[in-house]
This record gives sequence, structure tokens and C-alpha cells, in this order.
Amino acid sequence: MILLEDRRNSFLLKARKAGAFFVLLACFFTPLSTSLLAICSLVAVLVWLLSGGLSDLPRVLQNHPPAILALLLFALMCLGILYSSAEPLQAFDTLRKYRELLLLPIMISLLSLSGEYREMAENSFVSGCIVLLLISYGMALHIIPEARYGHSLVFHITHNFFMATLSFWALHRAIDSHQYRYFWGGVFLLTVVNMFYIAPGRTGMLVFICLMLLFLYQRFALVHWLIGMFLMAGTILIIYATSVNFANRVDEVVAEMQHYEAGQSRTSIGQRFDWWYTCFALIKEKPLLGHGTGSFSSAQKELLQDSDVTPTDNPHNEFLFLTVQFGFTGLLLFGALALSQLRGYRYLPENKKWLLQGVVLAMLCGSLINSLLFDSQQGHFYLFMSAALMSGQTKDSRLAQ
Repeated sequence: MILLEDRRNSFLLKARKAGAFFVLLACFFTPLSTSLLAICSLVAVLVWLLSGGLSDLPRVLQNHPPAILALLLFALMCLGILYSSAEPLQAFDTLRKYRELLLLPIMISLLSLSGEYREMAENSFVSGCIVLLLISYGMALHIIPEARYGHSLVFHITHNFFMATLSFWALHRAIDSHQYRYFWGGVFLLTVVNMFYIAPGRTGMLVFICLMLLFLYQRFALVHWLIGMFLMAGTILIIYATSVNFANRVDEVVAEMQHYEAGQSRTSIGQRFDWWYTCFALIKEKPLLGHGTGSFSSAQKELLQDSDVTPTDNPHNEFLFLTVQFGFTGLLLFGALALSQLRGYRYLPENKKWLLQGVVLAMLCGSLINSLLFDSQQGHFYLFMSAALMSGQTKDSRLAQ
């Protein structure tokens, strides 16, 4: 009996390690491929279940309140199907796109095996971003044939979002790493050039600026922070004067805002304004629990029957998108999830705490102008990197402080 028990424990441990390996692969493919990301995530979940991962769930939930909030938010989305105004297939398709919320406790469980796995998950994601960066330069220099998205494997919004997060990681590593300081400094410069001179994604540019402000706040005292602010402002002005790509994108935003006419604009910013105004009207109708999972298109259609506003499947603002579907209850759960990450992980090693703050800020800033939790790659990034960084702190480590 003892021998059988030992063999069983050995099998379960090997299965958990195999699950962690597929998590590492999923982290690597997060910025590169939605299909490979989905396959690796699915295999990781199946192996976790096979290894008896459900028995580890109480420990994960006890030590990591954000995992509870993620599950509660997903449970609300499941409940939202019951009262949704959308067709069942549309409702279930929307629920499927938020499935990464279920992954948070599972990824924490798998990555809690050892600090080595957590570090490898982080490095896998960064490596995937570097590969995306190199491919982009290869396409821009005509070494690699261009894909459907121009100078990237992924959509320009997604591309620049990952370039912004890579720049944040690279800058922290450039300061912390003595042996590879110049390498990470070079990666940072390459991401900045790629983001502002090659790729047109404005969301990533905004996220980059927010992350750089956070970086200055994290690393420097007030006086040096103010100096850094002036230097960053000067750098942005120089980029504006020298980058046709960046200047055109900024000028487009200003022009689109100046010439906005409700219901008449067909520009990127103008349509966003129309969709956001639509959201405010829909939220007023059902403020507590919203219109239900996947209901945005159908609820919007009824509201816009006699309007010239262009319909959309999401309003390109995650906060409004959640509130229309799940009311202020859903918005508060999402806000509580982010807040619990910022306040509840004070006892992580300082460099990991800073990175976790960057993950949360990138997601929140980007969600102002895009529905990033709804989007597969950015949503998975948020949950994977949150799990990798948060699993380094347990209830015992908090009490030890």
C-alpha cells in the first residue's frame, strides 16, 4: 500500500510539472498566436485536473483573494446568461471569451510548485515579446514577408500593447541586472523605436506613457521623479518631431476629437464617443445587474433603431462593456480584483511587486479605449502574469512580515 501511495504521489507530481510546462508554453505564445495560446492553456487545465488540482483549490483561494474575485466575476457572467437579451449562442460565445478568469486560480496552483516555475513563466512571456519584436523588425526591413497586419504577426493594437509591457520589463531589468544591463537597455530602445516609428497602435503608446510614469514613481524620489517627468516629456516631443508614424497618430486623435459630431463621425475616436454615449444610456436602463452576458449588440440595436451610429460588438472600453452587461455589480467586482492585486501583495519582493503593479496598470489604462479583458491575448496576459507574480506570496509570507 505504501508503495502504491508513493507511485501515486510521484505520478501526481509529474503531472503537475507537466501542467506547469504547458503554462510556460502558453506564456510564450501569448503575444504571438491565439490558437497556440488556447491549445497550451487547455492542455495545462486538463493536466491540472488529472493531477488532482481541485484539491489544491481551497489553499489557492485562501492565500489569494484575487482568485476568489475572478471566480465571482465569472460566476456573475454565467448568471448573466439567464437574463441576457442576447441569443443563447451569442451569450455563450461572449462567456467563452472571458474564460481566462477561470485560469487565475489554476495558474497560481501550477506555478506555486516552485519559484523556478514562476520565474520561467515570466521569462517565457518576455521571450515571446522579444520574438514578436524581432519579427516586426524583420518585416519592416523586408527580411521577412509582411503578414496581414503589416509589420507584425498580430493586430497593431495588440502588438503595441505587448511592446509597451516589454519596455517596462526591460527597463526594470536593465537597472536590476548588472551582467545583462546593456542587453536589456538595448531591448528597451528597440521597443520604443518599434512602438513609435514602425507600429501604429495608439493604445500601446498610451500604455507605454502610463507605465513610464509608474516606473519613475517606483524607482525615484520626488525630485528625481520630477526631473524624469521633464525628460520624458522632452523625449515624447522629440519623437513627435521625428516620427511620422507617431505624429500622424497624434494629429489624427486631435482632429477626430475636434470634428466629432454625435452619430455622424466615422473615425476611430468619433465612433468610440458614439459607443460610449450609447453605453451610458444602456447602463441607466439596468444599472444593478446590466442587460446580461453578450447583450451589448442586441441592446444597442434596439437603442439605435433610428440612429446613424455604426453598430459594434463591443464599445472599446472594458469598464463600460462590463457595466452594460453586468451592471455596477460587475464593474465593482472587476475594480475589486485590480485593487486587491495592488493592495494585497505588498510583501512580494520589491521588483515583483513593481511588475505586478505594471501588469494591473497596463490592463486598466488600455481598457479605457479597448475591451482588453474581452480580447484573448491581452486578457490572458493579465491573468498569466498576475498568476506568475502573485503566486510568489502566500499567507505565511504575509504573516512573517
